[in-house]
Amino acid sequence: MIQPPSPDLNAKLSPAELDELDDFLASADVPESAMDVATLEGYLTAIVVGPQTVMPSRWLPWVWDMEDGQRDATFANLDQANRIMGLLMRFWNGIARAFMDDPASFEPIFWREAHWGAAEWSEGFILGFQFSDEAWSLLAVGQPTWFTPFLRLGTDDGIGITRRIGDAERWMNEIEPSLVKIHAYWKEQRDRQPAGLVGDDFHLGGRKEVVQAVRGGPKIGRNDSCPCGSGKKFKKCCGADGAPASAR
Repeated sequence: MIQPPSPDLNAKLSPAELDELDDFLASADVPESAMDVATLEGYLTAIVVGPQTVMPSRWLPWVWDMEDGQRDATFANLDQANRIMGLLMRFWNGIARAFMDDPASFEPIFWREAHWGAAEWSEGFILGFQFSDEAWSLLAVGQPTWFTPFLRLGTDDGIGITRRIGDAERWMNEIEPSLVKIHAYWKEQRDRQPAGLVGDDFHLGGRKEVVQAVRGGPKIGRNDSCPCGSGKKFKKCCGADGAPASAR
C-alpha cells in the first residue's frame, strides 16, 4: 500500500491550520485549562529563546493543562493524534526557525488576527519560564525593562495598571524588541557553554521567585457566553480584540 507523504515539520502553519489547532484546544477533547493558540505561541517562544533546550515531553503536558500540567488530551484515533501533534511540532519549529534566521522578523500572532490576545500571549510567555526559573528570575532582576511588557500584559497586577493608564498598545509594541534582546542574551550564554551540556540549567547564583501569571478569577472559555451580556460567544465579542480587553 502506498503511504501518504510525511508532513514537512518545517512548514509554517497556515491561518486555516492555526484555526484548526485552536479549535481542537477549545474542544471537549482537552481540559478547560488548555491553552489557546495565542497562549501557546507565547509559551513556545519563551522555551525557544530561553536558556536551555526543553524537550517536547516536558512542555507538552502544560499545553493541555496550563494550570497543573497533569491532564491529557483525548484523541479520536491515531490519525487525529498524528495530525494535532504534527501541527504542534510545526508551530514550535516555525518559532525556532524565525529566531534562528532573523529574530527581528518574528511577529507575535496577536498582530495577525484580532481574536488572538496579547494578554494570553504574555501569560503563556511567563508560563514558559518554569523550566529554568532561576535563570529567568536572575535575568529579570538584571534587566527588568526587558520583562515589563510581559508583566504589564500577562499578569493581573500588570493588567490592572495598564487598564488604568490605557497604554496596552505601547506594551504590545515593546514585546518584539524585548524578545530580540532576550534571545540575544541567552544565545550568547549558550554559545559560551562547553559542547555536550545541552539541556542543562545555567547556574547563575541564588534562587529567586519568578512572577507568575495569575488570574484574578476563573478563566472565561472562548466558547462561553460573553460576560458583557451581548449573547455572543466570548471569542467573538470582548475576547476578539488583539489588545487585552481587560487592559483597556
